[in-house]
Amino acid sequence: MNRRQFLKLGAVTSGVFALGGVPRIGERWASAQSVAVPTVDRLVMTNVVDNIYNVFAKGGKLDTITVQRTPLARVGEVPLLAEHGLAYHLESLGGVERREVLLDFALTELNLFHNYRALGVDPTHADALIISHGHRDHYGALPDLARAQQGKFKPDLTLYAGGEDTFCHRVQMMPTGGTLDGGQLDRGPLEARGLRIALAKQPAVVAGHAFTSGQIARTTDFERPPAPARLVAGPMGSVCSPAHFGATKVEAKPGELVADTFQGEHATGYHVKNRGLVVITSCGHAGVINSVRQVQKATGIEKVHAIVGGFHLAPAPDEIVAKTVEAFKAINPDYIIPSHCTGLNTIIAVHRAMPQKLVMPSTGTRVIFGA
Repeated sequence: MNRRQFLKLGAVTSGVFALGGVPRIGERWASAQSVAVPTVDRLVMTNVVDNIYNVFAKGGKLDTITVQRTPLARVGEVPLLAEHGLAYHLESLGGVERREVLLDFALTELNLFHNYRALGVDPTHADALIISHGHRDHYGALPDLARAQQGKFKPDLTLYAGGEDTFCHRVQMMPTGGTLDGGQLDRGPLEARGLRIALAKQPAVVAGHAFTSGQIARTTDFERPPAPARLVAGPMGSVCSPAHFGATKVEAKPGELVADTFQGEHATGYHVKNRGLVVITSCGHAGVINSVRQVQKATGIEKVHAIVGGFHLAPAPDEIVAKTVEAFKAINPDYIIPSHCTGLNTIIAVHRAMPQKLVMPSTGTRVIFGA
């Protein structure tokens, strides 16, 4: 697939289509009329919320990026808060155009809003929102954000999701028996607050600068979705019917649990001028290697500048971590910037194999790509 073909896949379906209506083609900022993958001169990626805050994490100018850390607050200043969740602020420059995208929304409103203030992020400046998938540690504060900023966001602000299952009820099977409720992101109240929902099942341009991967093809032989993950089946014909849960058709009655394949999970990408692709996996249930390959295929660009995000390898056995690191070496990105659910096991493995490429995670980290 070449770059011209990329945006032929760029039309996304609106919320009307997801409910069985007629699709509207060519969402704002996701037009199929462009002829090239968007390229930005500069990308500033701020990790607003992450699992840890590391006061000893080193910053500074590396070969082709700058890493800025947020120091401990002085007396009277606002300290950062960490939690099991993830949120990014993405600011890009392309020529004279500046865009801001909010990617994922942490676990709690307390931490997200607090860190927005501490880092000087104004969510009303956002040109688009992206939700990577329907887990509470990524969408948790989104309903609160929509309520707090209702009428303040830019007109027709669009939230990009990768599929219907983003808005389905999730649970996790527990080793000791029973289930852990994973919650459900309800799209109705979001739309009532003025957000426009776009299901970007195919690659889609976001705010003219970013793009989403579309739903991620499973091409590796070692990356599998978490075995305990389940979706609660809805009525047939509804957006949460098993027909939307993956390629394998399953028979399930409403309320029954079916395996969660994370069909609607998608990655976020940028193409930085003279650098290559920055691929943000967010949580990587579809596989971090699958995610990178999906973006490479969709854009026709092989060069990967950075692989960023949660890789969901914290619970993975050593064999899977080793295969992932070998695949990283084959892809040969300039930088690997893990976060959230990646796991210390994987961070250590990357450090052993590619120490010069690793940027350690910490809430409040800003990474500057490009000029």
